[in-house]
Amino acid sequence: MGFCLDEVSCLRELDHAYIDTMIERRIAWNEVAQQRWHRANNTVGNILSHRRKEITDQTITDLHELAEVLMTSGCEFKLVVSVNQGHVYTNDLTLIDQLDQLNSLTHRSYTRAVITRPRDTIQLKNPQHQYRSYFRLAKLTTDQKAQLVRFLQNQQESVRLSPGLEAWIDHPFNRTQDYFFVDYDSALWLTMLALVHPSLIRKTMQIIPAK
Repeated sequence: MGFCLDEVSCLRELDHAYIDTMIERRIAWNEVAQQRWHRANNTVGNILSHRRKEITDQTITDLHELAEVLMTSGCEFKLVVSVNQGHVYTNDLTLIDQLDQLNSLTHRSYTRAVITRPRDTIQLKNPQHQYRSYFRLAKLTTDQKAQLVRFLQNQQESVRLSPGLEAWIDHPFNRTQDYFFVDYDSALWLTMLALVHPSLIRKTMQIIPAK
């Protein structure tokens, strides 16, 4: 299910305190940006200022309402958010029905996929590795990221890093994303990774050839 909701990217972590923190930061950033644009007092600044949308109390209520539905649904799902757009992936139509009751979700779209591959597997054409492990969302310290990056770079001849993970290595941000993954062949690789940074992996899937 796809939908639009203002500031839905604040739900990268389903936690009410996290949502409030992100909203506070965005409101503060918006105020600073508005002040800068007004000081600039030029056409471009006025246009940008006009386009910025206020974060209202209703927006905050809508975000918490969506988070509460997801956290209490009891269904397995995956939430993907970007700016003001969100997607919920689930095999449980009960959750979709619950989300349908939220008037705050606009521009809804629905897609149904029939998956014939075995559970906890991923199909690839001409796979080069046996397993794929996905990272958790995690905030690393600068030293932790540096240690992880050294480990990954030393393993690059025997593993495949996802494009997002490769870009993150050269990026200044320290937070990992749940779409980062590594393809590899030996379960020993996971043990080695756990020694570098425990509990970083959220899911491991077997890679099988597509028919």
